Amino acid sequence: MVKKKKIALGTLIFILALCIIFLNRIVNFVINVEWFKEVGYLSVYFTKIIAMCKLIVPIFIISFAGIWLYYKSLRISIIKYRKVVEVNSNKDKTERRIVLIVDLIISFIISYIFAATYWYRILQFTNAVPFNVKDPLLHLDISFYVFKLPLIRSVYNAFLSLLIFLCLVTLLTYFLLNVKDRFTSRGPRRKFGNMDIFSSDITRFAGKQLAVLAALIMIFISMGYMLKCVGLVYSENGVAFGASYTDVHVSLLFYKIIAVASMVAAVVIFVSIIKSKFKFIVISIAAIAILVVAKSVSYFVVQNFIVKSNQKTLEQPYIKYDIDYTRKAYNIDNINTTPFQVKNDLTTQDIQNNMDTINNIRINSFDPTLEFYNQVQIIRYYYMFNNIDVDRYYINGKFNQIFIGAREINTKAIEPNTWQNRHLVYTHGYGVVMNKVNSVTSEGQPDFVVKDMPPQNSTNIKLADPRIYFGEKTDDYAVVNTKLDEFDYPKGSDNATNNYHGTAGIRLGIINRILFAINQKDINFLLSRDITKESKILINRNIKDRVNKIAPFLKYESDPYIIMSGGKLYWILDGYTFSNEYPFSQPQDGLNYIRNSVKVVMNAENGNVKFYIMDKNDPIIKSYAKIFPGLFKDVNELPADIVRHFKYPKDMFNIQCSILGKYHVTNPGVFYSGEDVWEVAKNQREVSGEKNSIESPYVVMKPTGASKEEMILLQYFNMRNKDNMVALFGARMDGNNYGKLILYKFPPEKTVYSPYLFKQKLNQDTTISQQLSLWNKNGSTVQFGDTMIVPIKNSLLYVEPMYLRANGKDSIPEMKRVIVSYGDKILLAQGINDALSQMFNYDQGSIDENPNIDNNSKNQIPPSGDSDQIKKAKDLYDDAINSQKNGDWAKYGEDIKELGKIIDSLNK
Repeated sequence: MVKKKKIALGTLIFILALCIIFLNRIVNFVINVEWFKEVGYLSVYFTKIIAMCKLIVPIFIISFAGIWLYYKSLRISIIKYRKVVEVNSNKDKTERRIVLIVDLIISFIISYIFAATYWYRILQFTNAVPFNVKDPLLHLDISFYVFKLPLIRSVYNAFLSLLIFLCLVTLLTYFLLNVKDRFTSRGPRRKFGNMDIFSSDITRFAGKQLAVLAALIMIFISMGYMLKCVGLVYSENGVAFGASYTDVHVSLLFYKIIAVASMVAAVVIFVSIIKSKFKFIVISIAAIAILVVAKSVSYFVVQNFIVKSNQKTLEQPYIKYDIDYTRKAYNIDNINTTPFQVKNDLTTQDIQNNMDTINNIRINSFDPTLEFYNQVQIIRYYYMFNNIDVDRYYINGKFNQIFIGAREINTKAIEPNTWQNRHLVYTHGYGVVMNKVNSVTSEGQPDFVVKDMPPQNSTNIKLADPRIYFGEKTDDYAVVNTKLDEFDYPKGSDNATNNYHGTAGIRLGIINRILFAINQKDINFLLSRDITKESKILINRNIKDRVNKIAPFLKYESDPYIIMSGGKLYWILDGYTFSNEYPFSQPQDGLNYIRNSVKVVMNAENGNVKFYIMDKNDPIIKSYAKIFPGLFKDVNELPADIVRHFKYPKDMFNIQCSILGKYHVTNPGVFYSGEDVWEVAKNQREVSGEKNSIESPYVVMKPTGASKEEMILLQYFNMRNKDNMVALFGARMDGNNYGKLILYKFPPEKTVYSPYLFKQKLNQDTTISQQLSLWNKNGSTVQFGDTMIVPIKNSLLYVEPMYLRANGKDSIPEMKRVIVSYGDKILLAQGINDALSQMFNYDQGSIDENPNIDNNSKNQIPPSGDSDQIKKAKDLYDDAINSQKNGDWAKYGEDIKELGKIIDSLNK
């Protein structure tokens, strides 16, 4: 009875000790269960746990039984080896208990590590979906490489390592016993040099174990060479990625021979160890070694004496495999390629027919606009705009490209930064700011259509719920529905407050308060009098953290974007399926297959996350849907208004651009010679500044064959190491055209200005360069905005916004002029329409709207009494421009001074 009590007490103490040791893990598990239940994805969380449990139990049993049997066989071998049996029941019991405990611990560790490492790969293996495309070398479906090969390779490496470890343990045990016997029984006089690994002692001691282990090792070596055969589809030995001529005709042949030889050697070695005939072991190992050396020599001879002198011809089929499979893997095999002749033959009628394109040419550049948002629209220092995004809306019935930014709370800037302020009071951001990309104020600043707090909205887009509890920079948890009112937005000298009405959050009862106090290592959860039983805690509020916690097996776009729809704010984040196991596909950024298969939509107030399948033909997303039923939804379930704001993601587009630079070539001979390699164009940000890469712009244009304008993600390509533009590559995203890729190829014999060459052209223009020189001194700096090259029919229109920044710490860049180039014409004007009216000699009054002019100054007719003054001002302006062109800066200064006086009198 006493013994049983001791055992029960010991067990209890052991369990309590485990609970204390693993307290954080237990608390995290309980919180995870509550959180996944709150967001509606508890089944996704338990998919991993159930899969791990299904693996842990059988692996634990196998490991435990294997280790125990191995111990028993080793013990029997020791007894036989010593020939003397020492009978000590207490010692035997103690030994068995120690071995049992060690066996339990090791078996649990092995089973847990195995389950944690391989649960996902096993689920992929068992839920593989065919690609219906076979590799050209072994004619296996791509699904084998993507879903099955990673598990096979991992298990192979694990088991081979285990076999080698057991073999070493067996040999080590024998040598330790041998050493012990020499010192105890026979004395140290016998030299260690007489110990022979191939003596009959070792076979008598552990002959069967070593025979089985050695045979299994050789079998695994044979399997390793079979895997090497499969791995040739990833070879980098040739001129293209994947198996080369020498790989196929030498390596593949030798790998097969060595695999068969290793199988034969496994049988020979097993029998030889049992019978102590070690000559055949040496012969077997030597034969395999000779084959390995022969493979290397043959490879060298064939590669250097046959292939090198005939490489272009012999490698062509394998280059073709690389081209075809790389283009398939990166989804660039169905690009709609169109020759673009650049005739520059636009008429006034063409301009008027494409006003939706012209009225959406961006003259607000990204960086200055974001800087202006963060200086003017944060309202208070504890707000911030992490980013601004390009999107398109129908504003008052017209298609407009816009910039939109979310005003998020910056908890690091809160002062005083107390626990209550950080987590209970300043809980959310507020509203968005929006401006059209094609217009600025008279001061050269973004012309807002949504601004301030509460939102001042001059559009027909409703925004009833402007609060942002979940976003890009909401990295802290928030406790809502407390006794303290949440700060909502500044209201004059007072503050507007709010209580959370959303559905998100975990209730903070006493148990949860204890759990979160442990989890966050913060006793305020227990001491705070402001937290009630109705209070809730919002965790994982950062959109990337939130979606990564639910679906960590996807890659995500680096930049989520916010939209307004149905009076609410939503975040949209693109998800990618990917693999690095696609055969014959050139790796890029650690992967060689990618699809934009998922759109994630999250409510900014409630944090509700939904995953929608965009690419129903992607086998990987089909596999995920089988593994995690209920996680993914059909995109047709989304409201059409949200779908209208889907954008083609930049991260994937940039990867495709990197691949397309080389793989736009489909002819193996041209590919081999490397004579037609492209690179993404570069540009300058400042006058005489350094070249830097261009970020792909979203452009409104009318693609060839389209009936109306669309927003397209565009990139400019140059010939490698040259500045002559050779192509425009675009991704469509509106309506049923989502994901369709277009490529405009310019004639190779014609010089087409890239963004950088365009900069050189405007620097060489005497009028513009003089103006730049005038502005780029005396306490100010000229900065170029985002260069836009817009195709209209068979012509290219170049637009370059020009910013002026005062040389001060907190100065704001202002868009002062727009440089527009078409054909051999280049003009510096106040707006795009001003420039086009001069180029094409049309009356701006015939156009419905000049979008580059501030709304406050639009369509205002001057009083008739001021007409003489206006005419005089026009004459002075013309004189000043002529003086500038002639370099007569004194006369220029006088004219500008007089012009300023007239403008002042008109203002009065």
